[in-house]
Amino acid sequence: MEESQLRARVRIERQSVRRTPADAIDEIDLIPVQTYWQQVRRRFFAHRLAVIALFLLGTMVALAVFVPLLTGDAYQKTSLVNINRPPSLAAPLGTDDIGQNIFIRLMKGLQTSLMVGTAAVLIIVVIGVAIGSVAGYLGGWVDNVLMRFVDVMLSLPGLFLIIMITAFFGTGNAAVVIIAIGLTGWTTAARLIRGEFLALRNADYVEAARALGAPARRIILRHMLPGAMAPLVVAAALGIADSVVTEAALSFLGFGILPPEASLGNMLTKALDYFFRNPILVFYPGITLILLVLAASFLGDGLRDALDPRQRVEAK
Repeated sequence: MEESQLRARVRIERQSVRRTPADAIDEIDLIPVQTYWQQVRRRFFAHRLAVIALFLLGTMVALAVFVPLLTGDAYQKTSLVNINRPPSLAAPLGTDDIGQNIFIRLMKGLQTSLMVGTAAVLIIVVIGVAIGSVAGYLGGWVDNVLMRFVDVMLSLPGLFLIIMITAFFGTGNAAVVIIAIGLTGWTTAARLIRGEFLALRNADYVEAARALGAPARRIILRHMLPGAMAPLVVAAALGIADSVVTEAALSFLGFGILPPEASLGNMLTKALDYFFRNPILVFYPGITLILLVLAASFLGDGLRDALDPRQRVEAK
């Protein structure tokens, strides 16, 4: 070893010997302490695909809100002198076979699909949390009965049930579609909440609240439910994508939103009649549906990694 390297090593060892425990404590105090939500934000923004998905989803939501708000009922208006016109300033995506503005109608369809998906997920979350929390907290025969009911619901074909409900209570009604999707899609949320409650029911702070005489409703809502929200938030983000696809499938089959109202599903149905003459009419609602589902899926993955890093899938 050279003399200069030896001197440098001796100098480093002397400095390490001179450090006292108080110096080490001071260095630890200088490390900034991050709260749980600060760590969640840091992990989320480190997930590049999730950030891109958030930006894309935010842009789509903004367009779906403001374009129909500014244009009113223009998505329903037809013009026989403007049939199949190419893109222009007034119609950025051109017009369809009856002269309707494709861009305005597409944004209205996106608004309808997002509204149906979000409202359906709210119903799914409410029902899933109610059943899953009661089953996980009480356990015993209550848990067995509720979980067997969940198993029965899972054994039934979901899309067939939704078609039956919409056909019986009124095809073309958005409220019926929302309720039908919500009443048949809550089983996954119930299982997730039940599993989290089973893991939390014997936690120290839950036992302490129970020993202090807190009622079951307060323990569930104030102590256990906040700790079980991470998988529920992820399931809700993914549930929006599933609900949008379900609504599009219903409208495509003629059991969902019907013209003159616009949705991504009935736009695809209408475009199929002119697929060989004007295939671009299929591309616009199709690519919008794909981007919406991908954005919701990547956002769900990012939320999962940020809220609960234990569930993060590492690349091998």
